[in-house]
Amino acid sequence: MKRIISSVAVSFLFSCIFLNNAQAQGPSINTDTPIMLGLQGRGLRTFTKFVHKTTLLQAGSEINDDMNRQANVRITPVIIPYTLFNERFQVGVIVPFMDIDFDSRTQQTASRGIGDFRLFTKYLLYQRDRKLETFRIAAKAAVKLPSGNENKSPALGSGSTDYAFSTVAGWIKNRIGLYLEGIYNLNTSNGSTNFGDSFVYNFAFGYRLLPAIYETYPSPQLNGFLEINGATTGRNRINGQIIENSGGTIVFLSPGLQFVGGRKWLLEASLQYPLIQQPNGTQLATDWTISLGTRILIF
Repeated sequence: MKRIISSVAVSFLFSCIFLNNAQAQGPSINTDTPIMLGLQGRGLRTFTKFVHKTTLLQAGSEINDDMNRQANVRITPVIIPYTLFNERFQVGVIVPFMDIDFDSRTQQTASRGIGDFRLFTKYLLYQRDRKLETFRIAAKAAVKLPSGNENKSPALGSGSTDYAFSTVAGWIKNRIGLYLEGIYNLNTSNGSTNFGDSFVYNFAFGYRLLPAIYETYPSPQLNGFLEINGATTGRNRINGQIIENSGGTIVFLSPGLQFVGGRKWLLEASLQYPLIQQPNGTQLATDWTISLGTRILIF
C-alpha cells in the first residue's frame, strides 16, 4: 500500500494547465512535466484514482486463491503548487484522502482517512524555446511525512519519512508532446521494518486531437495521451530479515483523454492496464486502475 501511495503522489505532481500559443498542448496525465504554472502561479489539482486488485500472483504467474482475496482502493489527492522566482521554481503540497476495502473468505476490513502528506519542490534547469517548439528539463525533490495512520487495518500510511529525487524532461512541438521522467524513492524505516527503495520510470506521448489548427487562441482543445508508467521496488526487511512477499516490478500501459476548457481549467481521465507484473514471492496483483480528475489555475 505504501508503494501505491508513493507512486501516485510522485507520479502525479501538479504541472501547468496551459501553454502559450507556440506550445499549445495540455500537460501529461500520469507523467510530470517540466513546464511551470507561470509567475506566481497558484493552482489546484485533484483526481480520484480507483485501484482494483483480485489476482494472486506467485513469481509472476497467476495461481488459485483459496481465500478469494480482493482489494479496492480509492485515492483522492489534493495537490496545491505555487510558482516562485521568475517561473523557474515551484513548491507544493500533496494531501491524499484514502478509502481502502479488503475482503477475503475469513476477513473484511476497511479504512478511511488521510494518508501520508508529501511536500515537493521543482526547479527548471534548462529551457530552449523556438518557433512552435520548446524543450525543458527540471529537477524535483520531495519528502513524504508519516501523517497517515499505519495502525489501522488496512494501513493508511507507512509510518516512515521517505524522500524522492527525480528529473523530468519535456519536448513539445505543434500538436505533439513527449515527456520522460525518472524518480528514485529513498524509503526509510518504521520501527523494525525497513522499506525497500523504489525507482519509478514514466514516458508519455501526447497529441492534440482538436483543433488541428487554432483559428482563435485560446480555444477549447482535446488531447490524447499514451503513457508507459513503471515502478520497481526492493524487498522490505523486518529486523534485518528479508520479506520475500514484498516489492517487485509493475509496468502500466496508460491511455488517456484530456479536455482543456480554457486558460484556467481542464478535465482528464486515464486507464492503466499492467503490461508487466512481477511481484516478489506471492502477492495480490493490480488488475487495473482508473483516474478521473480536474486541474484549476487559481491565480
